[in-house]
Amino acid sequence: MDSDKRIKERELIDQIKGGDSNAYYELVSQYRERLYRKACSIVGDMDEAEDLLQEALVSAYLAIGSFRGESGIYTWLYRIVVNRCRDFLRSGKKAILMDPLDPFSMVIKDFRPGVEKNHEHSEEASYLIEKINSLEGKYKKILLLRYYDELSYQEIGEVMHMNIGTVKSRLFKARELLKRLILAERGESYFE
Repeated sequence: MDSDKRIKERELIDQIKGGDSNAYYELVSQYRERLYRKACSIVGDMDEAEDLLQEALVSAYLAIGSFRGESGIYTWLYRIVVNRCRDFLRSGKKAILMDPLDPFSMVIKDFRPGVEKNHEHSEEASYLIEKINSLEGKYKKILLLRYYDELSYQEIGEVMHMNIGTVKSRLFKARELLKRLILAERGESYFE
């Protein structure tokens, strides 16, 4: 994240801590869609995801005083949303995940805008999602965080508790595995 954006975030956080709820809306609005997609991918239900996101954002607003700035605000909000979704799944209301303690063990669902209206998935997206789902967990996780949740290397490192070098190397390996898988299925050699 560039320094101007960090400075602006810091100013908004200070305003929020001072009681300015409009600053919170401004801060959160830029991340809302990404957080919503994450909630959808965990619980598998768009309406439930919307409710859980709202609850998580209210909780975050009430807890903003505890935000220490050790990670980016998006990473902090992301963790709150993921934890809220985990709590919901543990409550037994729904069981979408194979392992409710691991939000990355789910089968990826395609919740792009418009999908709920026409219920048609593009063949390319469905194919790619199927291939990503077939990867080993640690590679699937890193691809999801980077391309589905649109996290930066820094944010991925914060979420997965690893340094940026490890993030980059694991992401490189995941891309290579995905590429090999797709080429092998097409009967093409990786080295052609």
